[in-house]
Amino acid sequence: MLGHDLRNPLASISAGARILDRTAQTEKEHQVIAMMQTTVMRMAGLIDDVLDLARGRLGGGIGLNRDQGKPLEPVLVGVVDELRLASPGRVIHADFKIDRPVNCDRSRLGQLLSNLVGNALTHGASSKPVFVHGETRGESFELWVSNVGQPIPEAAAMEKLFEPFFRGNHASRQGLGLGLYIASQIAKAHGGALTVSSTTDETRFTFTMPLLPAES
Repeated sequence: MLGHDLRNPLASISAGARILDRTAQTEKEHQVIAMMQTTVMRMAGLIDDVLDLARGRLGGGIGLNRDQGKPLEPVLVGVVDELRLASPGRVIHADFKIDRPVNCDRSRLGQLLSNLVGNALTHGASSKPVFVHGETRGESFELWVSNVGQPIPEAAAMEKLFEPFFRGNHASRQGLGLGLYIASQIAKAHGGALTVSSTTDETRFTFTMPLLPAES
């Protein structure tokens, strides 16, 4: 109910911003409207995160709508393109080698990738690129996101990374600290796993899942 009640005013704000953008006269006006749309997207993302948290805790996990009949790569490319637009000045390199069907929920894997890239953009060095790579190999699908920056400092923090509402000691306090938790739950729902390695050279989150046959 709360999610529904919050989505309606956000939809109205978004629609109003699109209408205003058609008649905007100056670059400043376009920039303000773009900021409004970005804020709406962030708020919608927060609502989605809280709803996923509730579903995961009350409903026994995140539900999936698997479909290996449609390609996964265009969804992942679209997520990267959206994040490039939302993060001007940041560089995101993406490389995909998906040569076999992946029996997955494409929307959920797009959400997982969005959360991982968003995390990399927030915590990585702003002067360094973020790297995204996905490929089918053997009997599994692998997707990883890496960034350069300060390594995750403590074993305790590493253990808590995938817990809800954990944001560590980073100066940024954007979001609710649910992104990595939800990404890990999406990985688990696919029968896969989300792991992390962090050194002074690179922090990398890696998602792997088996390439299951389509359900009959």
